[in-house]
Amino acid sequence: MVRDAWQRWLDRRLPRARQVRLDQRRIFILPTGYGYLYLLVAVLLFFGGINYENNLILGLCFLMIGLFVVAILHTYRNLSGLILRAGGGRSGFVGGQGSLEVVLIARRRGHRALWLRWLDQPAQEASVEGGEELGVWLNLPLSRRGVLRPPRLRVESRYPLGLLRAWSLVALDQVCLAWPRPQESRDCPARGGDRERRAAPTGQNGSEEFRGLRGYVPGDALTQVDWKGFARGRGLNVKLFEEPASGRLWLRYDLLEGLPLEQRLSILCYWVVRLSDENRPFALTLPGATLAPARGGEQRQRALDLLARHGEVD
Repeated sequence: MVRDAWQRWLDRRLPRARQVRLDQRRIFILPTGYGYLYLLVAVLLFFGGINYENNLILGLCFLMIGLFVVAILHTYRNLSGLILRAGGGRSGFVGGQGSLEVVLIARRRGHRALWLRWLDQPAQEASVEGGEELGVWLNLPLSRRGVLRPPRLRVESRYPLGLLRAWSLVALDQVCLAWPRPQESRDCPARGGDRERRAAPTGQNGSEEFRGLRGYVPGDALTQVDWKGFARGRGLNVKLFEEPASGRLWLRYDLLEGLPLEQRLSILCYWVVRLSDENRPFALTLPGATLAPARGGEQRQRALDLLARHGEVD
């Protein structure tokens, strides 16, 4: 109950946003363990100085108290004015880790010895100089499939003396996609194309249809170069081929009827990864969503994101 009330208070006071500037409303500050010990020593010196009527001891006590007050101001100032902005994200498979970028922006002065972490996760240290920006990538465990919002980000500093801890709990408006965990399956849930015939690399079995030419780029296979055209003075070009529609695989959700939702998505995920590794074109059909046939890294990314978002609401 207390934790829920605390969370509601935080949501009202520190709402989720794409960019947050730390100020007196967002920064909390308390002594560290060393800070409390430091204050205890100062109090003992105070009573000792009074008891023995020793001005030297009292002077040392007041010096320590003054230093502590200065440390409060400097520790607070090290966080005050820091801007945090939601950056990019890197998706991952369930059971692994994704990562989210937090951009630190220092408009006027530097902010040193900052510790950033999601709640219940290891911290990462960073410093940013005045007038600069710094992107910090923080790992996020992916415990379930879907669109995951990170917990509050804890930004903490004990600079400069370590006597006080200033911190803020920032809720950045960003998401990380958790793809289904691939589950191996011998049977491909697809229609269209001959799976065995398509096992050969592109352009080596003569089944592709000629689509046109494009300029040669270093790294292109020499077997695809239009040497005849080059000999006729047409420049160095590469032949482009397109796989016939009959050779494309349509991965279909409905072909896995009878299996639980997450198992269906995991099997589809396995075949998306496998076909992408083999550089074979494929399409993907889910209830309410269809991905057109294509191949390559972008197609893999789109397909995995579609599987992650299936049935989810951002």
